[in-house]
This record gives sequence, structure tokens and C-alpha cells, in this order.
Amino acid sequence: MTIPPTPLRSPIRLEIRHRLDALASTWDELVDQQTLRSPFLSSWWVDHATDKTSALLCCFDGADLVGGAAFQLEAVGSGPFALERVRCLGQGTLAPDHLDLIASPHYASEVLNLVLGWLLRPGSRIIDLDGLAATGALAQALRAHQISSMVAPFTKLPADGAEYLAGRAGKVRSTIVRTRKRFVREGVQFRRVTSEEMPEALDRLAELHEGRWSEESAFLNSWEQFRAAALAGGTEGAVVIHELVSATNEVIATELDLRCGNRLAFYQAGRRTDREWRGSGSVLRADILDWACAEGFEEYDLLRGDEPYKSDWSENQRQLVRCRLGVGLRARTALHAATAQQRFAAAAAKSRAALSVRLSRAPSKQTQEAPSEQSD
Repeated sequence: MTIPPTPLRSPIRLEIRHRLDALASTWDELVDQQTLRSPFLSSWWVDHATDKTSALLCCFDGADLVGGAAFQLEAVGSGPFALERVRCLGQGTLAPDHLDLIASPHYASEVLNLVLGWLLRPGSRIIDLDGLAATGALAQALRAHQISSMVAPFTKLPADGAEYLAGRAGKVRSTIVRTRKRFVREGVQFRRVTSEEMPEALDRLAELHEGRWSEESAFLNSWEQFRAAALAGGTEGAVVIHELVSATNEVIATELDLRCGNRLAFYQAGRRTDREWRGSGSVLRADILDWACAEGFEEYDLLRGDEPYKSDWSENQRQLVRCRLGVGLRARTALHAATAQQRFAAAAAKSRAALSVRLSRAPSKQTQEAPSEQSD
């Protein structure tokens, strides 16, 4: 009996879409298959988190979605000198991270080849991808073009919140314990916001965040895009908001976290700055982590940044990277010029700072003239 040869599997094909819509559930199933599941790869984020043109690369084997990647397209420059810039979807003030392509393990190499083929296709464009997971397929493929790196602190969670708190530094524990006792006496309560309450809770977050950070934070510059994404994620339980509420029903602190599988990621917070509510942010986070441990979360991720406060809540770090390159002569020329300008500006700023230090250490005119005045 002659066995017919096994037919070769048809190569996967690429479709570019602007929204996932009906593909959302299958896309999320692929996100769940990744080694590190980022909430910023989920469909609720991908379909809502940018006001730019979305380029959602969807890879199919027949009718089956087997992988993809999410980008946003922008114009850099104007008129005949304008260039296309490809960035991660939501990149900028919303600062998504742990980003990569998604793929069914069996199709990983083919999906990577299709995504790279699209990024590097003929034409002129600047590719600027920030927040890539350093160990991810995209970051590894583009590592020759890495221009910077940053850390993303995280901690493993035990089953008991008391055990987690016991592992914090003494000063942190003391602040939390003392402030908690005071809040209990004053009738402050911890609550989780329901999906129905999410719109009002998001408005409170914006108000408290602005009151706490004002000009120091650019987060609210993209508030409308984030709010739309958060509402979509809230209906799926992927966006979680907890609040501390005073005895008079005033929200004094709020924190918004993102959940993806067994990970809980801190995203944004806000609190009242009145002296009577000092320590409220720390107490709220401790209460959230009590809840997270009880719910079975295995990790609390503080996302990108090495701000000092994050070391109070974490012991580990992952690496994130930014990769940038120009495709085509015009894009490469523009990128080289921009890089040279940035280096010149940095060097000039360094020189000004050094001059300022020297001048501050130089004797003043009054000090120099003092001896002659004394001799008179």
C-alpha cells in the first residue's frame, strides 16, 4: 500500500486590521498562552487605548488566528517631508510595557517573520518600540537597535497578606500599622469598586491624581483614551479599582490595578494631600495586597520605573527595552539627524550645568573686594 505524501501546511497569512472586534476572544486566548501575559496586549487595551491609527497585525492559518502584534501609526514631520512612525499601541504618556508579539507556540517563528517582514517592508518609516519585554521575541529580534533599557519591579505574593507585610521594611510596616489603627478609629473603610461604579470611580481617580501630581504627571494628557480602555477592561474584570473612604463618604485614596491571569499590576493612583490623610496611599496598597493574596494572585507587578517607593513593595526586577531604527534612506537620515541633535542638546545641558557649578563655587565679588576694604 502506497502512503500518499503529507501535504505541506499552507503558509500563514497576514491581515492588517484597525480593531479586533470579533477576533477579541481568540486574541485574548493567545495572550493567555504567552510566557508573560501583559495586560497591555489584551483586547480591551488594543481596541481602545489610542487615538492614533491602529495597525493590528493578525496572522491566520486558514480561518484560525494564530498570532499577531499591535502597533499605532503616526506622522512625523509635515508635508513632503513627513515620515510614518510605528510605535507600540498606546505608547507615550500611557506607558504600556512588557510588550511583545503574541503567537501560538507552534507558530511562533512564522508569526515573528511576518511581523518583522511588515515592519521592515520597502518604504520609509521610523520604528520606535518602547516597553518591549527584554526577553520577548520582538526585543530579541531587534536587539541590535536597542537604545535604552529600564527596570520593572515586581514581587511574588504568598497566600497570606500578613506574611507579605511581615517581609516589608520596618519603617514601612510601622507606617502602615499605625496609620491603619488611626483610620479604623476614624471610620475609614476599604472598598472595591463594582463595574457599575467604574465611570464615577475613574472620574475620582483623575481628580485625585491631578490633585496629588499636578504638572509632574503627563498621564492625564491621554485621559480620554485611557478612560475608554479602562471602562472596557472593567466590564471584563481586568481593571480593578479600590478606594479608601472616610466616615463622611469622601474618597481619600484610590488605586487602579490591572489583572492578567495570576498577576496584578499597579497602574495609577491618587490621594488627598491633606495632612490628616497622610499615609493613606500606603495603607490602601497594603489592603489591596491583602485582598490579592486572599484571591490567589501570585504576583504584584509595579510596571516600569525605578522610583524609590517601589523598592518598599518589591524584591525582583524584569528588564524592558526600547528599540528604534529607520527603514529606508529618508528615515535613516532623519533618525541620525534627530539623534545627533539630542546628543548636542544633552552635551550643551551638561556644559551649562558644569558652568553653573563652577560659578557657584567661585568667590563672589564682595568676597574678593573685602581685603582691600579692610586695609583701608
